[in-house]
Amino acid sequence: MNQILEMQSIQQQALLYLLAFLKQQDYQFTTITPLSHQRILNRKKNEIYKHRTHQDIFGWNLNFKKTDLDSALFTLLQEHQLLQVQEDQYLSQVRVSSLDGELFIHSAFPTTQQDAVFFGPDTYRFIYHLKQYLAAQPRPFKRVVEMCCGTSAAAISIARHFPAVNEMMVADLNPKALLYSQINISFAGLNHIHPVQSNLFSNLDGKFDLIFANPPYLIDPEQRQYRHGGNALDGCDLSFRIIKEGLQRLNSGGHLFLYTGVTVTEHGNLFLQHLKDLMKQHQNIIWSYEEIDPDIFGEELEQPAYQHVERIALALIKIEVGN
Repeated sequence: MNQILEMQSIQQQALLYLLAFLKQQDYQFTTITPLSHQRILNRKKNEIYKHRTHQDIFGWNLNFKKTDLDSALFTLLQEHQLLQVQEDQYLSQVRVSSLDGELFIHSAFPTTQQDAVFFGPDTYRFIYHLKQYLAAQPRPFKRVVEMCCGTSAAAISIARHFPAVNEMMVADLNPKALLYSQINISFAGLNHIHPVQSNLFSNLDGKFDLIFANPPYLIDPEQRQYRHGGNALDGCDLSFRIIKEGLQRLNSGGHLFLYTGVTVTEHGNLFLQHLKDLMKQHQNIIWSYEEIDPDIFGEELEQPAYQHVERIALALIKIEVGN
């Protein structure tokens, strides 16, 4: 265990160096969907080899030659086992994406590992809608938590845009997510954000003024942590649990903001039906459900677990506890 922790600490310093190096180079990269990414990757792999840019290496995750990268950076990444050797070429074991002027470490492409840490279009959409929501609130939030934090991109963005937050927790069950979160938080210089390994609220104390989450919401046959939202409610079990448990953890006047995918069948929206039943059990609650995209992850409908599903929609759930 001590060797693992020591290795993580050493890799953490190497990845902080990588972020600082890329920041100095004005690096930017917008992460797209895995399907689109694969199309671009196939196109680039079929091209005649040419010098790889930083975006090629740490964004598109293309293989590269030693001479394509700054020698000091290459040596550091190689020494700390952050490069995969492919004959006379190399592949970065991490990717770096940009959002709101910040850089974020996340898992290499493709994200097939059980503990992969994802960053993609959902990240951008989630943060956009969350900022819009918070900007409309009349009072600041002092104690907040991001559930299923992944890279903690949302928490970092919120901390930047809403500096009145005194204490922010970011929680995830995945140790690698917490490692990358700590790196991203440290690089952003935000020492009031605290990563906590927790199965939802199990290791979190007290109540919060704001709970926000973009949890896994698909049925993943491989049950990868960043994708699998549980088999119940067609993948929305985790989203529903965050709401149900989160209601018990909100201060008076507290808010909960959830971004999630939901399935719709010929019988309707099972998640929304359960949500309505849950809300009937609570008094002094203001809540809303808004479908912001009627059709996402259409390719999932080909999977056996989705044969009864007509579409997967993207929804925002906003809850406020009265004073």
